[in-house]
Amino acid sequence: YWKENKLASSGINAEYGEIIADTERKCGVNKGISDDPIHLKLYSTRIPSLTLVDLPGLTKIPVGDQPRDIDQKIENLVRSYIKKDNSIILAVSAGNVDIANSDALRLANQVDPSGSRTIAVITKCDLMEKNEESTAVLEGTSVDVKLGLIGVINRNNKQLAEKTPIEKILEIEEDYFLDHYPGIADRMGTEYLTSQLCDILIGHLKRCLPMLSDKIAKQQAFHREILKDIGEEPSDPNQAMIMLLSQFTDSLGKSMEGRYTYTVMRPDARAIKKSAKKGETPNEVTLIPEETSAGAELFEVFQKECTRELSIIPADKNLHNLKKTIRSTSGVQPALFIPDGVFNTLIIKQLDMFDMPTQHAITKSHTCIAEAIDSIAAKSMVRYPKLERAVVNISKAYLAQQKKITEEFVEEYLEVEKAFINTNHPDFVERYQVAAALFAEAEADEGQNKPPAQQSKASMYTYAEPSTNKNALEKLMAKYKLGETATNEDRANKEAELMEKLLIHYFCIVRAHLVDMIPKIVMKFLVRKLSTHLSSILIKSLYTEDKIAELVQESDKITRKRKASSKMMKVLLEAETLVSNIAVGRSIE
Repeated sequence: YWKENKLASSGINAEYGEIIADTERKCGVNKGISDDPIHLKLYSTRIPSLTLVDLPGLTKIPVGDQPRDIDQKIENLVRSYIKKDNSIILAVSAGNVDIANSDALRLANQVDPSGSRTIAVITKCDLMEKNEESTAVLEGTSVDVKLGLIGVINRNNKQLAEKTPIEKILEIEEDYFLDHYPGIADRMGTEYLTSQLCDILIGHLKRCLPMLSDKIAKQQAFHREILKDIGEEPSDPNQAMIMLLSQFTDSLGKSMEGRYTYTVMRPDARAIKKSAKKGETPNEVTLIPEETSAGAELFEVFQKECTRELSIIPADKNLHNLKKTIRSTSGVQPALFIPDGVFNTLIIKQLDMFDMPTQHAITKSHTCIAEAIDSIAAKSMVRYPKLERAVVNISKAYLAQQKKITEEFVEEYLEVEKAFINTNHPDFVERYQVAAALFAEAEADEGQNKPPAQQSKASMYTYAEPSTNKNALEKLMAKYKLGETATNEDRANKEAELMEKLLIHYFCIVRAHLVDMIPKIVMKFLVRKLSTHLSSILIKSLYTEDKIAELVQESDKITRKRKASSKMMKVLLEAETLVSNIAVGRSIE
């Protein structure tokens, strides 16, 4: 339980009742305990600069409202403090109890076996029997603690009730040790204990100076970085608004170019792959942070989403039963070679398959930019949550507007492709030449007198060059323009075969156009428009007198964080000064 009181040494009695009241509010009125401390600061010119943690006494049997495991709870609480290597342990034992049964010394020995940071304190020395055993205890020969053993006399119940002054008790204590233990009286008593604690503390600090200096330096760097990230509280909200909006749009533009990164949470691919190898299915996917940029994300969309989805569309899909289609459009008189109307009708149906993947590519690009807006706004406006929400909403609204325009443009572009089937396209060439090239490919695929290394290869972008070999054309004519002995069924089969090859070829030409055009359209209507116009849109929407004061308002969390770090920097500065004084041998009082 935290409570800070600033008291003069003479004012302790006045606050004693309040301390008891605070304890009872937290722990109850019947011997309860709590892990939360009460912080009490004492200011006086007559006391040393020490931090003393008064821990509850170890107990065995629960009383009052204490739980059954009170002994273990108190021991765990005490252990949590004394186990720290930079703490000095005061193992307090009563003088009227055999020191061999001291729980305090037992616990201290467990966390400090060497006794290098333990000092034994014997209270109620006036109740000890004066004999050789008690003298051996006070001389420290029966207890192995490196920092020594000191006896003190406390106020008894009567003196507490009568509120006997501390000064009077110190006089009684000094007289007692001089009378009963004159040989060690100069090493006994509360004043000697206070002096020893100061010396022990200084010696302990000197030994820990390198570690303490390093910790102080690290903490200072940590809180300095926090204050740097948070920044100072804005003195001019108008200027702060312009600066924040400009910073956001600049960062977004740089991120599109790959010159500004932000952090996103992604599934741990290694963990997933490892689980897959073991044949396991993870219960939940572990997310790990990853630095990226909007440009890098868009590149992934263009390369993986757009190109992949377009390339996996089978060019020969829906091209079954071509023979029947050609026959139904020829009428009574069969066509000499291939009817143009059939080719146009079929290729338009094939091009309809591009509608969904192109729209999906635009949606993925939109999502990618929207995520960049979220991440960059959160990073650049972490101090101003209201402004962040306003900027994100306006930016996404404009982005959605541009997405619709982009989708409409792509739809129109596809309609343009369907409106005029350009069979004179340079990549399509004159039909017979294309057919000749395809026939040459067919011969290569069949492996007619050609080694595998010379066989032609085709891709979604390029096809074999048209053949100029007259023999090839003659073979083609012989293959596709059959003689008088050929049946109508033979003619229909060959026409359907050639029609399929031409449809696939033209389909691939348009697909290559789209793979090239979709990224350009996205860059024009989404990226460039956003980079060019977003800044002015934000300023026009947000830079108004009635909104500035409300939006440029720091969150309570940021205010508390700045205050806490500033306060900690002052404490660390004091600690740094204290360590420096100890290093040069100055007093810490």
